[in-house]
Amino acid sequence: MPRLRLLALLLTLTALAGCAGGAAGADGRQQFVLRVGMTSVTGTVQGNLGWADEKGLLLDRLRSVGVTQVRFSFFQSGADVSAALLAGAVDVAVTGDMPALRTRASGNPTRLLALTTVNADTWLIGRKGGPTDIRSLVGRTVTAPEGTIRYRVAYGLLHAAGLDDRIEIRNVPTPESLAGLSSGAIDATVIGGPQAYDLERKGFVVIDKASHHPHLLSTEHSTALQSFLDAHPGFGEAWGSAVAAINQHVRDNIADYWAYAAKKDGVDVALEAKAEPAAHFNVEPFPAEGLAQVRATYDFLREQRLIDAEFDLDAWRVTP
Repeated sequence: MPRLRLLALLLTLTALAGCAGGAAGADGRQQFVLRVGMTSVTGTVQGNLGWADEKGLLLDRLRSVGVTQVRFSFFQSGADVSAALLAGAVDVAVTGDMPALRTRASGNPTRLLALTTVNADTWLIGRKGGPTDIRSLVGRTVTAPEGTIRYRVAYGLLHAAGLDDRIEIRNVPTPESLAGLSSGAIDATVIGGPQAYDLERKGFVVIDKASHHPHLLSTEHSTALQSFLDAHPGFGEAWGSAVAAINQHVRDNIADYWAYAAKKDGVDVALEAKAEPAAHFNVEPFPAEGLAQVRATYDFLREQRLIDAEFDLDAWRVTP
């Protein structure tokens, strides 16, 4: 991690670490401000949790376990979110599968509260007029930010083509990658969601997709430290129930959600609908298809020695 970025992260963590105190409520339960960390390119809460926050759905579902306010903090990568969780600067980390699994595999006492979304597709996209197939990227510049879903998919796509030892993935944040792609300085990067569809519409080359390799479809994880759950009994189950209820609300109001998300993402509603179909929003904390995707990611990371040690995925989950 570059020195200036590390310094900025440490200053952020220091500022955040003292924000969560609380007193006991009328029922004797500790009242507290819930601090949620997540990645965000725009510096705003987006997606299903943004929808829930705007409508007060998340807070309503968590009041019963003492939450008086939900406060979001934003980071450049899932690795940064996980670092904030371990530093005690946030209470819940919302990240992609790779940072969540690697954090637990490193021996940290995290628990998986819920899969926030499932079935996420991610694309390898090349510059206009550039390579049209993955083998043509040998000797060229491919980027993805480390510790993210995008990095894991980039590695997986190269590995599927037998090219992971011939093409280096440069650690470049998404905004800089997109700028480089537009200028032609970068040959290919990895992106998902409506941005991927928008780039395809603008003439950028879609080289490969995670959905062409089902084991590379992604899930979004919500994790917390066991010490936090011990201090707030019932929170883990309440968070999982809240995620399921929020996603059901999204499905029940999918057209309105797409309009909301399109405005946030700055794209057409039609692109948002393609990027976030209803199947993206699981209506139970741990759907079978999502758990299969988590297992596939875990197995892949173990096979490629990208995580440190084995652990029990079932025991990691918080279940009623």
